[in-house]
Amino acid sequence: MSTASTKTFSTCFRLLSIVGHLGKKNDVILCGDPKKADQHVIYFGGDVQDYMENMDSHRDNKRYSMWNLEDTASLISKKFPSSAIFVIRPSRMHLKTFSVFQNFVTSNDFGCPTHSPDEEALEHLHELYKNAVSTSTSNDSCELNARVSKPLVLMGFSKGCIVLNQILYELEKINSGDIQDLKEFVKNVKDFYWLDGGHSGGKNTWVTDSSALQALAQLDTKIHVHVTPYQIKDEMRSWIGKEEKQFIKTLKKYGANITRNFHFESEERCIENHFKVLEAFEP
Repeated sequence: MSTASTKTFSTCFRLLSIVGHLGKKNDVILCGDPKKADQHVIYFGGDVQDYMENMDSHRDNKRYSMWNLEDTASLISKKFPSSAIFVIRPSRMHLKTFSVFQNFVTSNDFGCPTHSPDEEALEHLHELYKNAVSTSTSNDSCELNARVSKPLVLMGFSKGCIVLNQILYELEKINSGDIQDLKEFVKNVKDFYWLDGGHSGGKNTWVTDSSALQALAQLDTKIHVHVTPYQIKDEMRSWIGKEEKQFIKTLKKYGANITRNFHFESEERCIENHFKVLEAFEP
């Protein structure tokens, strides 16, 4: 296990090439002790977010290096002090900028997703998470089973929200299927956080499919939506605001436990405030 210290709040560990479903691999950044934590937070980041050394070596992205994955893990850890934070690094960074979560959902080179209920994002996340916990702690099977049954928080920021979206498309299949460990994994998810979701595709920034949203609403989970003008007030991508509104409306119709916060509402849309939602949101 490789280690890397962060500038901010605590030490993070890089778990390199953790194996998930069907041999697919992702790096996982861990902040906190999974064994002692009351819950585990799993975070998927946005474009540009990477290891600090990669961001610092990029002509444009170095200006955002404070939002590197490890400092972001430490920031989230401060907000969830009794939790262990698992940051899932994308399998690829196209042009060292665009996060591609190909292991979770079919995506083009720029990371724009093509969602389908036939993907296996949940299977991959489940296996990846189990193996990350196993790698970072003892291999005692009894202890491991106890640890991976802890309450879970799934969190996406910007591009990373596509993984949460893909999971929604798979819920109906999982709920009606007979894979018990996946059902238990979903049952352990107590909170979903959508933090200013967005990608460069021309649609499907937010889930609007009624059956997928109904399956989410039926879970015993809290849904937290945090947005800024950067995404939902983008006149060149007007569908984002419309889809987000439909997402909220449909979930409320189905009785979901959902809250929405609009940050920096009175300010001009800018990418700086887009990133600052990571500081502004509260659990």
